[in-house]
Amino acid sequence: MKIIKFNTGRDYTEHGQRIVATQLESGHIVLLDLDRHIDIMLPPGVEFTQADILWAYDLNMNTFPSEIGMSYGDYYQLLDQLRAAA
Repeated sequence: MKIIKFNTGRDYTEHGQRIVATQLESGHIVLLDLDRHIDIMLPPGVEFTQADILWAYDLNMNTFPSEIGMSYGDYYQLLDQLRAAA
């Protein structure tokens, strides 16, 4: 699993705003905002770069796991893997 981790530098918490994300085979990006306890799935077309991920996250460009046939159980398991990788 390819993962990108970065800190936006925004001061939401004492740790800033730590982001960890992975890109699925479908092109969707699953993002976990560790400090704000927010998860989001971004649509295909968002580049797997810090700048593009943050841009799409700020615009709330979300989609849902069910739209690509992913069960919420699998989605939550993926979030657990991202937490562990952070």
